[in-house]
Amino acid sequence: MSIYLFKSIMSVVIILLTTISIYTMFEIFGRSQVTVDVRKYKKIHKVTGFLYITIFLFVSYFCLYYIFISRTELTPRSNLHSILSLSIPVLFGMKLLITRVYKQFYNHVNIYGLLIALITFGMVGSSAGYYLIVSRAGTDISFDKIAQYKNWAASQKKGGTPEERAFPAGPESIARGENIFKEKCSFCHDPQSTENIVGPGLKGILKNPELPISRRPATPDNIRNQLRKPFGRMPAFDYLTEEEADDVIAFLNTL
Repeated sequence: MSIYLFKSIMSVVIILLTTISIYTMFEIFGRSQVTVDVRKYKKIHKVTGFLYITIFLFVSYFCLYYIFISRTELTPRSNLHSILSLSIPVLFGMKLLITRVYKQFYNHVNIYGLLIALITFGMVGSSAGYYLIVSRAGTDISFDKIAQYKNWAASQKKGGTPEERAFPAGPESIARGENIFKEKCSFCHDPQSTENIVGPGLKGILKNPELPISRRPATPDNIRNQLRKPFGRMPAFDYLTEEEADDVIAFLNTL
């Protein structure tokens, strides 16, 4: 399960907790005659509120971590999501102050609850709802690969270690890359050792600081350049599509 799907599932849990909180709030404040156990509903409301804020902070950590790692300009949808998310702790804090300190405003506390609920639906819809739709409830991993690529590209700019610079790909891409390698590269390169055949063995090629012949940094971009405009006697593979080149790099990353 990808982190994006997990985060979306947690967001759906937040929606369920919000629904429970709204229901208990209506039972506490909305009836003209008290026909329910108010203390029981207040206890349920308090527990769901605690769970809500705990999961909210947990999910927010991953969102902030992604922004920090990718360091990309936020899209309009992401900006909207961020604004709504920042509103939640502010409103939640004001609601707590009213219930614990400024009790003369207690009659208005239900308004804050409704605002939190409405903003929560907008917040989750603009992030988890969007992800679950475009990924077909997590079954289409292309969205995840795009997001992973942004993280990889950011580590390239920061000059990360070879392990951090490793190109991210799923098992399907690796399998395709292995087939291309066997068909076009295995005559000259041994993938299981560093011994020369015609060209050098490629075991651990993306885990080393340098490529074996050109001595350029061992990065996916430099391997892609080697395929397009090779250094030394290696023939050019400029007829490979971008996806095929990425598949080959994905396979090399497993060596």
